[in-house]
Amino acid sequence: MPTALSILALLTLCAPQEAQPPRADRFPLGLLGGVATVTVGTSAATVVELDAGAPGAVAGLAVGDRILGVGGVAFAAYSDRIDAGGDGPQRALGEALDAAGEAEPRRVVLQVRRGPDDADCDVEVTVALPERSSLAGPHAREARLALRRAAAAQLLAAQRSNGMWDSPVGLTGDRVLTAWALVALLAHGDDAHRDAIDRAATWLHGPDRSAWLPEDLGRGPDGLGNWALTATAIALAEHWHLDADADDAAVVDRCCRALVARMSEDGRFGHDVTVGYAGKGFNVINAQAQLAWAMAMGIGVEVDERAWTLSLDQLAASIDPDGGVRYWTMRGTGTGDASLRTSATALALALTGQRPELHGTLMSYLDAHAARVREAHAVGSLGMLLQAPALRAWDGAAYQRFLAEWRWYLALTRGPDDRLRYIGGKRNNGGDSYLGFDLVACVIALQVAAQEDARLWMVDRGGGRREL
Repeated sequence: MPTALSILALLTLCAPQEAQPPRADRFPLGLLGGVATVTVGTSAATVVELDAGAPGAVAGLAVGDRILGVGGVAFAAYSDRIDAGGDGPQRALGEALDAAGEAEPRRVVLQVRRGPDDADCDVEVTVALPERSSLAGPHAREARLALRRAAAAQLLAAQRSNGMWDSPVGLTGDRVLTAWALVALLAHGDDAHRDAIDRAATWLHGPDRSAWLPEDLGRGPDGLGNWALTATAIALAEHWHLDADADDAAVVDRCCRALVARMSEDGRFGHDVTVGYAGKGFNVINAQAQLAWAMAMGIGVEVDERAWTLSLDQLAASIDPDGGVRYWTMRGTGTGDASLRTSATALALALTGQRPELHGTLMSYLDAHAARVREAHAVGSLGMLLQAPALRAWDGAAYQRFLAEWRWYLALTRGPDDRLRYIGGKRNNGGDSYLGFDLVACVIALQVAAQEDARLWMVDRGGGRREL
């Protein structure tokens, strides 16, 4: 006989479900100065914030305006398909602003709708822009360098005196954010930042070179610690190449041994100590652990060979027919968010020279699916942070294609005052929220735009076809 609870559950399942509103995503307006939203299935960018004194506000744009096109060309509709990248208002506006910054006259003409759709309220707004070199023009390298300098300045202004960057979620987030900020500054390679770089590395060492770990490396609160361990090992291994710091090597070794202690007998990982998801684990940690171990080998740290092989076997068993690394080994989990998993695995193979055929498969996936890069597990930023160096190490032409795909993104992220703002992906951006959105934007800009100089050891040592 059905219980009252089961009847209630059945009624709930059978009840009409309210339709969910179309997804709306926020993005910065680049040289216009402000923020807009785009809604799936529509072709307007709705202004929701305007910076006082910025070109958009000075020209007469207003909050609530819907930008329908630029230069007389209407925007295409915004899509939540991951393979659509920034197609629609974002790409069209970003590329138009990027081109106009070094054109003569420096201006864009926006087609704007004010008031209700059925009202005759369409107007043109002509916006005068400050001078800025185009990311696609003859001065593209200078433009990327200016972007990098703006990102580095904003990032360094947020660094604490003890060397760390403060995330919204506490110590684990601090370690992840600080590690990737360190890698980004190393990629940028400005000698004037050496003190900030060294202070970040020293903070990542933790008290008594503990890497912020307890004595029992396999113990600890079940949180997101493996994200911090992998990021710390990668960052400190990169830092080691500046002056062979023995403390770097000691902490990298500790992180690598902790990863081994937290791995299951068959090579699976969880977020931290426990292999979650009913013991299935998930490959995003395997891939980052593989890169951490490969980086460790490069500085002379001994890595557990059995752990390396077991983890790599998990990843190899997860290669999808399209060449990306799936969420789990079983088929059907997809590769729409595979950028981080695939990039980290590919870099690890490049650095160790192992399984060259598999490496080529992974790199072909990354090159063919560059538009997916922000959809990387729940931390869209890490896809960009690792796919850019992976492509640069493999093939300079592939890296250039990547830059062309994300030109609109880099153009929109940097405002007229040189402040960088975050642009999220179309799926789960929760991990980026743990780190702090605008700081993540700075790290992304540095890591993506700096790879042409190939200063990172992971890029230089992992190099294949290197033409630019």
